[in-house]
Amino acid sequence: MPITKALFIGNSYTFCNKMPWIVSKLAESAGKQLEVEMVTQGGVDFQWHINNQETLDAIDKDIWDFIVLQNHSLAAVEKRDDMIKYGDMLIQRTQETKAKTVLFMTWARQHIPEMIEDIVGAYTELAEKNNTIIAPVGLAWKKALEADKALILHTEDKSHPNPLGSYLVACVFYSTFYNASPEGLAGRIEIDGETIVDLPDSQAAFLQSTAWFATGG
Repeated sequence: MPITKALFIGNSYTFCNKMPWIVSKLAESAGKQLEVEMVTQGGVDFQWHINNQETLDAIDKDIWDFIVLQNHSLAAVEKRDDMIKYGDMLIQRTQETKAKTVLFMTWARQHIPEMIEDIVGAYTELAEKNNTIIAPVGLAWKKALEADKALILHTEDKSHPNPLGSYLVACVFYSTFYNASPEGLAGRIEIDGETIVDLPDSQAAFLQSTAWFATGG
């Protein structure tokens, strides 16, 4: 069985609920093998990572099929010029490897849904400028929340993902990595003996199909 390797670079939006390993478990339930690692630190952005030796060393391993880049959640709104500047630098570094670079489009704050317009614009600009892939997580969240008004994907801080939110993120990455629908994959995810999510079939199917639709499936 071929092994796919993915490196996730970001902050708490990435490491909450062990999201990269949820992607790995989804792949496992599809009969695929996905190995993941991450370099993350709470609250950091692209500028921090391009100056962080651990991040650069991880990129330079050159063993990855995918390298995922996630910026600070407010950067697209408050520091778009910096996001493009340092995003260019970080992407250039990843493009020196054999990996495909994937931009992790983040979601809007719960109480500021209109943020998604700036987020989409900034990630799209960065992707088009550097010919990179986007994992349209923010668009998947927008679609899911519009379709189910009772759905809650944020934690109480209105920013970070709850387990359902991270599950939807993971479904988007599964679709992005494999160009395949996550529909029918595991709705119960256990990592290191901890149950992260245990979804009813109908809810898992809804999040899976939403992720697939958002990625163009």
